[in-house]
Amino acid sequence: MPTDPAETVALFRYHVVADALGPGLSPAERGELVRQLAAVSHTHPDGSARVYSRATLDRWVRAYREQGLDGLRAQPRADLGVVRHHPELLEEAARLRQEIPARSAAQISAILQARHGVRVAERTIRQHLQRRGLQRAVLAGASRVYGRFEADRPNELWIGDVLVGPFVPHPRQTGSQRAYLFLLVDDFSRLLVHARWVPEQTARAGQEVLRAAIQRRGLPEKLYVDYADIRIMPISVVIPGPAGMKVSA
Repeated sequence: MPTDPAETVALFRYHVVADALGPGLSPAERGELVRQLAAVSHTHPDGSARVYSRATLDRWVRAYREQGLDGLRAQPRADLGVVRHHPELLEEAARLRQEIPARSAAQISAILQARHGVRVAERTIRQHLQRRGLQRAVLAGASRVYGRFEADRPNELWIGDVLVGPFVPHPRQTGSQRAYLFLLVDDFSRLLVHARWVPEQTARAGQEVLRAAIQRRGLPEKLYVDYADIRIMPISVVIPGPAGMKVSA
């Protein structure tokens, strides 16, 4: 028996997908075998019974065909130690899910990396949210609504946010930049007052979007922005127009 844990895992993975590695198999035959393997449980070296998705098994097949047994060795996680040193990121992940229950773990991971420059694996986020009972399906059926305002009339309250977009050019390549969508929404009507794609999260970008929105729709009574997203400091820098406009951040 191998004493190297990574080699033990590699041999186990090879045993699971061995039937799908035959060189004489057609793509259709290999696909059917992988589907069958994904439908049954497999006894892991630690004695537990595990079921693996077709995507995982396909990845193991490709890894073995490209790198042999070395391709099936367990790889150290890229975010190893991150959560231990930044536990507050998991709490922020929970808040992000509560704000918009439809947010996926991948989207939350991208937001955290854009805000803090720290990558938290999607699996880590997903496990934490499950422990907190914050699965998307659970929140979708919950009666409680998170983060909702109740404006009584148009232009009483605008809400600003920044959404993390794709890399441009896409697919990602050398020189690609992350795109960010600055937007302002009227809370009463849910009207998208103004939005603009930009390459950076800066105060100037927030200024330009807010200025264009005011020129189109007039001055709101209140403006609520997510400070952590748009990084405007101080907030008064981006508020043109007469004094007395109420702002919270």
